Amino acid sequence: MTYNQLGFALTGLKTVSFATIDSAYKKTGEANLTSELSFGIDTDKNSVSCSVKFSFEKKVNQPFLIIEIQSLFEIEKKDFKTKVKQKNDSYLVTKDLAIHFAVLTIGASRGALHAKTEGTIYNEYLLPTINVKEIIEQDIIFNF
Repeated sequence: MTYNQLGFALTGLKTVSFATIDSAYKKTGEANLTSELSFGIDTDKNSVSCSVKFSFEKKVNQPFLIIEIQSLFEIEKKDFKTKVKQKNDSYLVTKDLAIHFAVLTIGASRGALHAKTEGTIYNEYLLPTINVKEIIEQDIIFNF
């Protein structure tokens, strides 16, 4: 099953966290970027969430810019029950679907980062292109 065989819609975006930490910022030097990616599921609402968190730092373990965005994807009830829910009461988000959700969430993060830093010294820090296929190597399975 590929993601285009499943009915779903992006139904929400949430800025979970955003911070600029002036005391950790240095004008010079190379910035390092760390990232986190996670997924969640709400079986009552037939939805899957995808969260990404990015931290820029110039001093080791001292981020100066942090953004975390969560996207919510509602899956059609019929598809959720027949394609996501498995016979053993686990829930499956295929690798392709997880990649698609992550790409959309990272894109939203890129826009949110620009909007929140526009007109500040932090606006020069952009999220690079990310090959999500290298990050998500297998299907996501939720066991209850």
